[in-house]
Amino acid sequence: MSDLTIGMQLKKLRKQTGFSVKELADRAGVSQSYIYAIESGTRGTNATKLDCIAHALGVPVADLYGFWSY
Repeated sequence: MSDLTIGMQLKKLRKQTGFSVKELADRAGVSQSYIYAIESGTRGTNATKLDCIAHALGVPVADLYGFWSY
């Protein structure tokens, strides 16, 4: 899966939860610029940070990939 696809899914989930980029970044322990870069597809991420972001959103990591989770 491409970085852009993950970024688009991240942005969609962030908006669904009602978080601003700042709120999500603070909750996930990353910078706002890091969230922006992932959402725009200009930066990849690693499993550890994806886990932190998913936890901050209250979703399974699989949701960031656009997969169904059970």
